[in-house]
Amino acid sequence: MVMKKCAVLLAVLALVAGSFAQSGQKGSEKRHVILLGASVGRAWDFQSLPQRTGLEGYEFRYIPRGGFDKSRVLQEILAGEENIPDAVIIKECAAYFPGDFDRYKVLVREWAGICSIKGVIPVLATVVPVTRLHSFKKILIDLIKGRGFLDDGNPFEHNRNAAIVAYNDWVKNFAAEKGLPVLDMEAAVVYGPENRFLREDLAKLDGLHLNAKAYLRLDDMAASMVRKINWDFSKKK
Repeated sequence: MVMKKCAVLLAVLALVAGSFAQSGQKGSEKRHVILLGASVGRAWDFQSLPQRTGLEGYEFRYIPRGGFDKSRVLQEILAGEENIPDAVIIKECAAYFPGDFDRYKVLVREWAGICSIKGVIPVLATVVPVTRLHSFKKILIDLIKGRGFLDDGNPFEHNRNAAIVAYNDWVKNFAAEKGLPVLDMEAAVVYGPENRFLREDLAKLDGLHLNAKAYLRLDDMAASMVRKINWDFSKKK
């Protein structure tokens, strides 16, 4: 009888030990987040963001892709059954605006769809606007380099920033409609909702690229966004 009780006790202990082992293995599995974008990932040092912000249990990776259309690279990221990320942040650059807005919207919808099919969370990033003086600086740069600038339009109309703001509004509305997370990079670096230009103190001389101070603000916003993601959507439960 004693031997039987000991055998039962050992069996129970084995099950408990196995349960803890599985729990520990699951707990140690890191969430894999990819930033798919242009130069911002390299300058941001995106892969080191978890260490800078205390985000434990995450692995961040940056994959560069110039041009607005990220379709081919995104398909490569999602191909196969192994090493598929938990989330992909799709980030566009101000340099692609103004552009074919209708085509941009079609592409974003497609990207969100193929990510969802794979069980990968599509995170849509708003585009960082340009400074109020960017249009004038661009004309000066074009003149210095001997390039034409008349096709850029009237600098007082701020065509590039107007197109970026319109795109950002659409991205946030689309994400809200589909229940997708948004990395609102615009909100981190502009003056406010009534003055949606990139702050001069957060921009480099060209009025388009960000400086080190701006990336610190993006660190906090990205860490906060990641902590709020509903990871049950992901393939890794």
